[in-house]
Amino acid sequence: MPGLRLSQSTDMALHGLWALAHAEGRRFLLLNEIARAQNVSESYLSKVFQKLTRAGLVHAVRGKRGGYTLGRSPAAITVGDVVRAMEADQPMYQCLAQTRCCEAMKNCSLLRVFAEAQQQMYAVLDGVSLADLIADFLRGVERMTWLQLHSPQPSLPQAPAES
Repeated sequence: MPGLRLSQSTDMALHGLWALAHAEGRRFLLLNEIARAQNVSESYLSKVFQKLTRAGLVHAVRGKRGGYTLGRSPAAITVGDVVRAMEADQPMYQCLAQTRCCEAMKNCSLLRVFAEAQQQMYAVLDGVSLADLIADFLRGVERMTWLQLHSPQPSLPQAPAES
């Protein structure tokens, strides 16, 4: 189905935060662990994590026992926060009015429509936190096997069986 397409960086960011939330309280994760588990380039993921660090969503700790951890609790990180951090330089709609000598820029209904759509999109994305996603995941039966690749980590608790 056609629709809004976010960058691969946003997908990597969401999954990277997911991995950090999964490891939260147990240890820091190294970037190469996250990259290997996601089967992505470590150098590309490094650029993603730089943006996440600047946005305060992750915290980097240098040194032998260092790595990455969440910058806030999973409940305080929304999907909207992640999208803003990763897509801030890419507006939903970019008008070419200036190159077309369009005089409707200040009162353009098309620009208003996309501005409203973007506001509504962020309202939805801001209503879902990383903690919400994890809770939904734990209630489900599907498992993200790549999360199990980080050792040493205990396996996720099984969702209770429905009666």
